[in-house]
Amino acid sequence: AEMRFEDAIGLFLTILADLGCRFPRYRIVGRLEALVSLRRTVSMVKQTPVEMLESLPVMTNSSKLVSAALMSRLGLCAWFGGKRSFYLLILTITKMVQMTLSFGLFEFSATSFSDLGWMTLIMMGDVDAAQSFAELALKMEENNKLLWTGKAKLSVVIYVHILHHVKTLHSFSKPLLEGYQSGMRTGDKSMSMWCLLWNVVLLYRTGKPLKLIVEQCQASITQTDELKQKERALCLRIMLKLYLDLMGSSNNTVELSGKAMNEKEIVFTPFSHVTFTLVKTIASSLFGRYELGAHLAIEKGDQQYLKMKGGVMWAQIFWFHRCLCMFAMARTNKAKERKYMAQAKRIHKELTNSLKNKNPNVLHYVSLLNAEKAALNQKKYQEDDVRKLYNDAINMSARGGYVHDAALAQERFADFLRGIAGDFKEAKYHLEGAIQRYTDWVAMGVVEYLHNKYQDVLAGSSTNGYSKYDEIQICGVGAQS
Repeated sequence: AEMRFEDAIGLFLTILADLGCRFPRYRIVGRLEALVSLRRTVSMVKQTPVEMLESLPVMTNSSKLVSAALMSRLGLCAWFGGKRSFYLLILTITKMVQMTLSFGLFEFSATSFSDLGWMTLIMMGDVDAAQSFAELALKMEENNKLLWTGKAKLSVVIYVHILHHVKTLHSFSKPLLEGYQSGMRTGDKSMSMWCLLWNVVLLYRTGKPLKLIVEQCQASITQTDELKQKERALCLRIMLKLYLDLMGSSNNTVELSGKAMNEKEIVFTPFSHVTFTLVKTIASSLFGRYELGAHLAIEKGDQQYLKMKGGVMWAQIFWFHRCLCMFAMARTNKAKERKYMAQAKRIHKELTNSLKNKNPNVLHYVSLLNAEKAALNQKKYQEDDVRKLYNDAINMSARGGYVHDAALAQERFADFLRGIAGDFKEAKYHLEGAIQRYTDWVAMGVVEYLHNKYQDVLAGSSTNGYSKYDEIQICGVGAQS
């Protein structure tokens, strides 16, 4: 049955042992062996001349080919099996890379090199080496038809886990859809559906129109249902609930409840749960439920997907919205301001480090968080400095095509102008700008929320810095989930 990963892992280990390919079954020994093997393999690849890597022969040893095919499946189960079996993922990757170097190319050679780049990023934090191995894997796949059968998985690993750290997301849709098509042609329907799912995520991250995102998401759900890919279908449904709520289809803006699903009845897998956590965090941020967004529990199974380095494509958007929720709470809850600021600063530093490592996809996130941080530090920053930081964040998001993030930046600027600077005239200007951007994006659910929260600003009233909506939030009623 799908998702019985531990049973599958046990079966693969037994078969591989019979073929003379043994793996440690105890985690403590396994983890140590995995770390040693990873460092050794990375060193081997770095020391191998590029000319030799590009002219490797095709593997013909039938026993090795069978072992490689089984290890590929074992690695997949180890990843989805969570932290307990993570060492097996590393060992399968390093063994397949070493097999390629020793015996030649086989069906999973390119994916094993891309996987090596991914593990280098997660375990060693080496962005340059990860990018180098990913590009080597792409070149391998391009030059040898034998490797085309693994293109769907290759696309997922390279674009979802590695290259989003160093290349702009706007160029990723084509290779993900090519991976989907390749997977359908070669019978790899599981990885093919992952390519579809990540393309939907990509559409959201890059600020494409919500109607297009919903259409693509619904079409992907239909196909995953037809192919009985239950986990992918569940993840897509969770995301669809967010997209529809943004468009104004439901009043349950931060709860997965309704005819389609009830979050209290969902049986989560590790990946569907991290999807759920992400969606709840984004919804909490965009609909002003900041306390909920700041306190959502990150379970053990979520952590491997949400790593700042090596995590999936949406890890950075999760941390951005979580950090924003914490800065917002620090602004409204003065009793706990230091606590929220400390947590927000840690996340802000991680995203800033990612930017320093030349990640082009977090520039506008860091820009807005710079403004949020400065707005809470009046001793260090003058009001004009804070205004400039917010305007920079708005312009940066708009120039990058991130219409939803530009709208959010304008909304947060308006909140600063109203609540801290006391400039209701400019607050109204930026609030109307945010509403117009959200309207263009067809996020009418957010537009309605903004009209309710900032009715004093929109009406031109300046009797105080907070609306009735804020009073409810500060008293804690709005934080109930």
